[in-house]
Amino acid sequence: MTLQDKVPSYDVPTREEALSHLLQSIALEEEALSRLLNAEADKALAFVGKNLDFPNNPSNDEIITFNRTVISILDSVLMAEWLLLKKLNAAIHMYPVALKSNFEMEASNFGDELDDDFTIDY
Repeated sequence: MTLQDKVPSYDVPTREEALSHLLQSIALEEEALSRLLNAEADKALAFVGKNLDFPNNPSNDEIITFNRTVISILDSVLMAEWLLLKKLNAAIHMYPVALKSNFEMEASNFGDELDDDFTIDY
């Protein structure tokens, strides 16, 4: 039994569709992470107060606990961003293959539209 026997052909996306879905999922996850970071920023602002005066008068232990939760959230977001970067890197490496299959481009011609003086400054 092959994959074609198990999955109808109309359900199998093309390479270009799969690449498009991958890029869309990356964009949606980036949006979700940005909303999470905004919520954390609002929470931190509420905790420390607009004038940085700690309106709820938290104890030192409460401040330390709050800092630990913020660090935990930021660490999780950092790991998620790293995974998204890996997904994006994979998508970028798939892109020339998708172009070649769509437009029958030669790999040697890919990127010829860039200027000879194209540089990246760090």
